[in-house]
Amino acid sequence: MSFILGGVWRCCEYRAWLPLSDYKVDAQSPVLEKRLWDVFPARSFYFWPWLVFKDAKNIKDFLERDMPVSVQMQKLGFGKYRTVIRWLTPWIKVAWRGRVWCISIDGKMWNADEMPIYAAQAKGPVWILNNNKIKAGAEAEAEIDDNYELPTGVFKSPVDTRAINKFLSEYQAYDWFSLIDQIIMDRRAGMDLFKIRLALDNQVFEILIQDGKYAGQDLGAAVNDILKKLAREGGNHVIDATYEGKILLRKLSSKIANRKEGE
Repeated sequence: MSFILGGVWRCCEYRAWLPLSDYKVDAQSPVLEKRLWDVFPARSFYFWPWLVFKDAKNIKDFLERDMPVSVQMQKLGFGKYRTVIRWLTPWIKVAWRGRVWCISIDGKMWNADEMPIYAAQAKGPVWILNNNKIKAGAEAEAEIDDNYELPTGVFKSPVDTRAINKFLSEYQAYDWFSLIDQIIMDRRAGMDLFKIRLALDNQVFEILIQDGKYAGQDLGAAVNDILKKLAREGGNHVIDATYEGKILLRKLSSKIANRKEGE
């Protein structure tokens, strides 16, 4: 029976008895449509079941690995199909291993240098990731060492972004967040540690926040008040909120204040 069905399948494909009668492309830009046609197999035009049972998945998987896009392959009816292609929106920028990466809200990651147009679209500070303190996957606590090889193209981010998402939900609405230049993300005593650098006029501030040591909303408002007070005093300062229920203030040396991460 399988031999007979296979013969019928090949005959229909060769004779174009089941061609695509209607195929629509809804691409966000001409670049995306051109890339689709570069990889679209001709056999699916002559025999649309190929598209339904095999080629649609292959096209989607290839394009979503090749470029930061989302692809929907939609069957509209008998011999009718539509492909929808949209750019992924960069959510954050991260600096890791000497490169700048974009991460989308659904956890897709790509090298911003390979596709520089997307790096400019990711708004907000650059997140600097400590190589050996980044969680691999949703539940893992294992460290990622320097021998970990990142895939090429677009891939699932090895960075657990739940901590970043929580941080943004707690602090992004405050005025001081827009002044942030960079955020170093690390781990201390099994908890996430955020080392924030921001500039206010001619002053530089370093803010240390450790998850669980201070309620997020209370801390956000407290930092607002502290920055206003310190702005009147002048100088560079460290605002340390890594202690249980209290905030420590100390001077930040000019040498450290003038130094960028990695220098």
